[in-house]
Amino acid sequence: MKKLAVIVVLLLSVTQAAVAKTEEFGTWVELTFSKKFLKKFEFSVIPEFRFQDDFTLDDYIFEGKLEYKPFEFLNVATSYRYGINVKKSGNEIMQHVVFDITGKKSVSRFDASLRARLTNDADSEEIQWNTFYLRPRLKVKYNIKNWKTDPYFSYEFYYDLKNSSVLKGRYDIGVNRKIGKNHEVGIYYRFQDYYYDKKSVNIVGLNYAFGF
Repeated sequence: MKKLAVIVVLLLSVTQAAVAKTEEFGTWVELTFSKKFLKKFEFSVIPEFRFQDDFTLDDYIFEGKLEYKPFEFLNVATSYRYGINVKKSGNEIMQHVVFDITGKKSVSRFDASLRARLTNDADSEEIQWNTFYLRPRLKVKYNIKNWKTDPYFSYEFYYDLKNSSVLKGRYDIGVNRKIGKNHEVGIYYRFQDYYYDKKSVNIVGLNYAFGF
């Protein structure tokens, strides 16, 4: 428990230092409720709430996700995301269809994964198919001996296939901890860096997952 407290303090310290250098800050809260069936399938419902620096609600998103795991090292998934961006002039609808392929490899106490994600750009009340993004993500997790809390680092970038340009990158550092057989909690710091004329964003994220 002391190790977990130290890691959380370090994450918050990194966040505070980063916030001092930028003007944008947010808090994201994600809940995941999942159920496995037919051995290799899993269905998840994922509500997410994104808050601005003054803790006012900015976005809320509801996602339904279906995963299939044909092999221990490979996972494929598809999901539908319906989000609402809260605006003073009226709410803005967002709809995304997502396709994922994730490969995993373990070496000693390190677990690495490479995910390829394809998603449409759909800030509209109707699903749009004009623009697609490729979102590769590399994630490395370290399993500490005799400890249920695993630290990790990941990097993801958004590549606009239509315009052949990289829009932004995400750098994450965080920890996840399993509680019993069905629960998992996590905290992370995310630096979201835009590669064009837009301010970077610092994010503290909180996760909770429950498996039925």
